[in-house]
Amino acid sequence: MSNYLTEDRIAAALATATQPEGETPWRLLLTKPPTTYADVRSALTLARMPDVWRFSGKDERTILAEASRAEVVHGLARRDGYLQALAAAEHMLSTAPVLPTHMDVRLAPWDDGPCLVFSFHKEPAAVHEFAAHFGTQVTEHPHLEVDIRVETVGITESGVRFEAYTLVDGPAVAE
Repeated sequence: MSNYLTEDRIAAALATATQPEGETPWRLLLTKPPTTYADVRSALTLARMPDVWRFSGKDERTILAEASRAEVVHGLARRDGYLQALAAAEHMLSTAPVLPTHMDVRLAPWDDGPCLVFSFHKEPAAVHEFAAHFGTQVTEHPHLEVDIRVETVGITESGVRFEAYTLVDGPAVAE
């Protein structure tokens, strides 16, 4: 999760969020807001499993309140993840010796951090140059039985995962 989740930021986000009706008010919860991905997932998973609520030692209103609070924290962390990835992308693009054809920021709701994906259109030399600049290794893998994926993966100094790849035609298959 985000490195920037502090109690003050979480409190500010919760103060501006609207809590669903029928839950224990967030201010009355005895537990602290989650600050790790595991704690967020735990609260969200428990809320989706009413059959196990009786084993948790908490009432329904509290379980739902902890889950809605976890959703706010999760949204805050995901927003931070996107902003961290965009800052890393800005740095990478400003220093890279070659520019990609396309760039994506990927951050799935269940993921623990963003990933930058740079693609180069049929330019294996560009992937090699990109990898050399960022100190990563290049690998080649078969892709869909007809192409070869030339790729490099790494992590930026700020902790953002990245990959750069291109697809090239594979060797012709003799019939």
